[in-house]
Amino acid sequence: MPDPRVGSPLPWRPLGGRGVALLVVLGLIWGATFPVARVAIVAGAAPFLLVGVDFLLATVAMSAVAAARGPARPRARTLAGSAGLGVLLIGGINLLLFWGIQFTTGGVAAIVFATAPLLSLVATRALGGRELLTTAALGAFALGLAGIGVLGLATPGSVVVTSPWGIVALAGGAVSQGVGASLVARHRPSGETPWGQAAQLAGGSAAGFVAWAALRGSAALPLTTPVLLSVLYVALLTGLAGYMVYFVLIREHGATAANLVTYLNPITALAVGVLALGEGLSLGEVAGLGLVLVALFVLQRSGRRARSNEGGPP
Repeated sequence: MPDPRVGSPLPWRPLGGRGVALLVVLGLIWGATFPVARVAIVAGAAPFLLVGVDFLLATVAMSAVAAARGPARPRARTLAGSAGLGVLLIGGINLLLFWGIQFTTGGVAAIVFATAPLLSLVATRALGGRELLTTAALGAFALGLAGIGVLGLATPGSVVVTSPWGIVALAGGAVSQGVGASLVARHRPSGETPWGQAAQLAGGSAAGFVAWAALRGSAALPLTTPVLLSVLYVALLTGLAGYMVYFVLIREHGATAANLVTYLNPITALAVGVLALGEGLSLGEVAGLGLVLVALFVLQRSGRRARSNEGGPP
C-alpha cells in the first residue's frame, strides 16, 4: 500500500530509529565504495566495463533474491520502466563516478557527491513534489555542506585533482543521483519489488556496457586480487545490499532524506583512509565531521518538529 505520507508538505518524513539505522548502514556501505572502486581502476580496470560487470553480477544476485522471496513478477512494461529508471539512477551515477574518480581521490569524490540532497530537493520540486524546507532545515543543509567543505580542505591530498573534467563528471553523478532518486520516489511511491530492483540494476549494467562499446573503451579487467575484491564488493554490497536499503529509504522517507547518505559517505571514506590506508587524522577533519553530524541531528529534529506541527506522528 502506498505510504499516505508521500507528498506531505514537509522537508522529508522523519527517519526515526529504523530510518537512522538504515541511513548509517548505507553510509558505511556506499562510503567505502569510493575508495574501493578507485582501487580497481588504479589497478588497471576499464571504468565503463567495470560498471557493466559489477552491476551485471548485482543483477544476477538480486534476481536470485527475487526468485527466493517469491513475489509475482511484474508486467514487462513495469520492468521496462524500472530498467529505464536504473539507467539514470544506477548507470548514470556509477558511469560518471567510476570515470571521474580516476582523476582524484575517493574522499574528494564523496565530497562532490554530498550535493545530492540539495539536487534531490530541487528535482523533487521541479517534478511537482511538495517537499518544502523549513528555515532550520535550510540552515542544517548549509551547515552540512560547510562540514563537507572543511573535510575537503583538511583531508591530506584532497586538493590533488589531475583533471578538472574528473570533478565535472563527479558533479554530473551527483545530479544523476538527485534526479534519479526523485524519479523513483515519483514513479514508484509504494517502492520497487525485488524484481523491479533487479531490473534497475540491469539497466545500470546495460548503461555500462553500452558506454564501453560506444566509446570503444579498453577491454582491460585484470583478474588480480584487488580488482576481484573490488568487483565483489561493488556487486554484492554496493549494488545488491546498498540499493535494497536505498529503495527502502526512498519509499519510507522520500528522496531528499534518502540522499542524506551522501553526508555520511565522506566520513566512511575518511575512516577507510585512516584504518586501511594508514592516513592521518587532523583537527580540521575532526571539525568537519562534527559539523556534518550536527547538521544531520538538526535535520532530523526539524523534520520531527514539522511533523508534530502538522498533527502527524513524530
